[in-house]
Amino acid sequence: MTTMIQDGTDTDPAPEPLRFERRQVDRWPLDGVATAFHLGGDEFGQMHTLRMADYSHAGLGAECDEPIHPGSLVSIGFQAPGYVAKRGHVVRCEPNGDGYRVAVVFEHRMAA
Repeated sequence: MTTMIQDGTDTDPAPEPLRFERRQVDRWPLDGVATAFHLGGDEFGQMHTLRMADYSHAGLGAECDEPIHPGSLVSIGFQAPGYVAKRGHVVRCEPNGDGYRVAVVFEHRMAA
């Protein structure tokens, strides 16, 4: 219900724009550090320290001091106990303050 004040304007704020979520699985916040290791191309063997932001079984979001090119194949090693190394592709790398926000989608492994 909108409340009108004497000059005819309403007091309710404008509705927030809809945000369309691209993720198909939920992520949860995760603090900690991980290492991204390049698995191919001219950057093979380069390592990047990642400050974890969020994680799911399908991917992760992190902060990094240097850019990692989208499309790069990387292996992610986690320092947090209980998380096994994952392989994936960088799908996004955007400037964010003094560093970069990186998104990695993990490869799906098939059972043998």
